[in-house]
Amino acid sequence: MTLTTTTIPTVSAGAASTAFSSAVDTLDAEQWSGILAEFADANLYQTWPYGVVRSGRANVSRLVLKRGAQVVALVQVRIAKIPGLPLGVAYILWGPLWRRRDEVADVEIFRQAVRVIRAEYAVRRGLVVRLLPNLNESDHSGIRSLLAEEGYTLREKAPQRRTILMNLEPALDELQRGFHQKWRYHLNKSRKQPLEMIEGEGDELFGDFRRIFGEMVDRKQLVNFTGPDQCRIAQATLPPTEKVRVFLAKVEGEVCAGGICSALGDTGIYLFGATSNRGIKTYASYLTHWRMLEWVKAQGCRCYDLNGINPLKNPGGYQFKSQLAGVHGREVQLLGQFDAYPNAVVRWLLPLGDRVRDTLKRHHG
Repeated sequence: MTLTTTTIPTVSAGAASTAFSSAVDTLDAEQWSGILAEFADANLYQTWPYGVVRSGRANVSRLVLKRGAQVVALVQVRIAKIPGLPLGVAYILWGPLWRRRDEVADVEIFRQAVRVIRAEYAVRRGLVVRLLPNLNESDHSGIRSLLAEEGYTLREKAPQRRTILMNLEPALDELQRGFHQKWRYHLNKSRKQPLEMIEGEGDELFGDFRRIFGEMVDRKQLVNFTGPDQCRIAQATLPPTEKVRVFLAKVEGEVCAGGICSALGDTGIYLFGATSNRGIKTYASYLTHWRMLEWVKAQGCRCYDLNGINPLKNPGGYQFKSQLAGVHGREVQLLGQFDAYPNAVVRWLLPLGDRVRDTLKRHHG
């Protein structure tokens, strides 16, 4: 494992002028988890087990940024080589983390983090850095120009994720009153059904969810749809404070609806949902989502990310989510994907590498 420490010149003034420094691959899993818990923008994709499951232990690198003695940013990087090409990509999903809990966000920390990321992975290792920050245009419009200043290029043709963020700060009864009338009506109907709710973190619950998830995929004829299997594998080694939670609704002992969500930092994430053919008739998904929302709020999350919308390709899913969020939700679009290149040759080769990668992904399903 590479061990690197670098001192970075800072452009800040006054009290904030304490030098930044970075350390690469110096922490173990327990230390990483402890630091992760200190950040409001912590998320499942930046947990140690998730990175290992997605890319393998040897293909994950982790960097921390310090100001003085305090860790002020961290990032988990998944490294992938493109078969047949002298090309590798350092892939960062929903990172870097740079907002410490109960502290005012300092964009200078974000700048220093992306600067040292580029220096370590693009300049020193010769990789393309592909950055997908969990930042939206409404709240962080200035970040695009900051990234350009730091040597990152927006991938103009890459899809930009849209989602709905729901404010969880109001009381539960106020949140319920804020649902669209139809969603609230269906929730009340589900409460009159003979449904049994079960929730937990055990592997057997994942197995039950996986069965109805497969039924839903077949019913909707979904192709190349990301399932919960990798999340299930990561769950086995996620620390207790980072585990996702599975929610199941049963009717007459049969699982008919379910959902999986995560609650790290100040934002909960709806990860997966599924309804069986029988579950549609009982409105079980409404009661399941209500219970998920209750749990995420109880974990101290101030916001609930409903994890993607596409009104054109999935109008039914869009309607369900928008009506759930109701008056407490807002639609946002993420800033997009950004690349930093080690040199002009690699920049020229990258589109070919992307095509090779996409072909391999389709071939392997």
